[in-house]
Amino acid sequence: MKVIFLDIDGVLNSDEYFDKIKNLNIVGIQSEIDIEKIKMLNMVINETMAKVVLTSSWRYTRNAQELKKLLLEYGIPADSTPFIQNERGLEIKQYLLEHPDVEDFVIVDDEVFDSYDDELIKKLVKISNGNGHNFGEGLLPKDINEIIKRLGRNKLKNEELER
Repeated sequence: MKVIFLDIDGVLNSDEYFDKIKNLNIVGIQSEIDIEKIKMLNMVINETMAKVVLTSSWRYTRNAQELKKLLLEYGIPADSTPFIQNERGLEIKQYLLEHPDVEDFVIVDDEVFDSYDDELIKKLVKISNGNGHNFGEGLLPKDINEIIKRLGRNKLKNEELER
């Protein structure tokens, strides 16, 4: 199984998105999540057949069920890492211990955490951030290409492309 450990803020939203919707009457979770970013994530999943595992603080501080429901509307079921004192690296390591069927993974995040060791840093696809201010650019096509490159296309996808 391939896994995408996914952060939310700064990945599935961006400064541009918040500027764009500022004067629109958008309510609920779509006021915080850019559907276009979800569609890009879905492209990665379709290409790699990876499973999404939430690492974001959204999984315990915000409406995680609403987020998971929104992702599911776009064909993305999501699991979550366990909570270990907000130590994202330890949470990812624990998830990997509990799921020995994970053969490969990437971490998609706009931050680098102190709890990331060398192994996790090598797996990080760092999304451009706002340098500690705001949300940055969020998930971009270049990030999509990097994730697919690192995880590899699903074998069935490769066979389809070769036909």
